[in-house]
Amino acid sequence: MIHSSPSDPSPMKSLEAMFMADVAYVACHPNIPRILLGTLVTKEKSALKLMLEAFVRRYERRISCLIEEAQQCGEVRATVDKEGAARLFIAAIQHLVFRALVADELSKIREAAPAAFTSYRRCLEAIQ
Repeated sequence: MIHSSPSDPSPMKSLEAMFMADVAYVACHPNIPRILLGTLVTKEKSALKLMLEAFVRRYERRISCLIEEAQQCGEVRATVDKEGAARLFIAAIQHLVFRALVADELSKIREAAPAAFTSYRRCLEAIQ
């Protein structure tokens, strides 16, 4: 999937929009991370746990494809491992959520998101 129209957002802008939308969703639904964490600490393979695994795999593939597009248009270094970068994208969001849960300040997660994405982007971007 390659962006062919100049009106399409850049792949990096799409990644940023996804990042901010995910953070905003968590901020609006603060019980979801708590429920998911409770589910993930159990050893049994519940239906919810299996659904989460499948969702994360699909989401990683989607992010990986955007990273590949960003590589093709010169926004991301060609040497970046796109699968690893996709996992890092998700880990950055998870870190924001975990830190906010520990501090009991999930409402402030949106404030931390732009700096977190900027750091992520700088790890990937091609030198212009």
